[in-house]
Amino acid sequence: MKTKVFKFMFPAVAIVMAVGLAFAAGDLPVFKTAYYQGPNGIMTTSVGDDCVRDGAISCTYDGFQLYEDPGLNHALGKNP
Repeated sequence: MKTKVFKFMFPAVAIVMAVGLAFAAGDLPVFKTAYYQGPNGIMTTSVGDDCVRDGAISCTYDGFQLYEDPGLNHALGKNP
């Protein structure tokens, strides 16, 4: 009797836990480095995944435009 219960219940519980944890994990934000021209030269900060390369609205940090690369060539922006 015990082996029948374990043979059925153990895999069923494992599947239910796996499905539940898959939904519980969700999407975690991805942080990346952004660059800006500050008063002391090129500075860095971390931004979330909402700042993208060709966004319509400028991504700024303390009023400074953020860029994707340290050469300040590709401006970051947010999509509306």
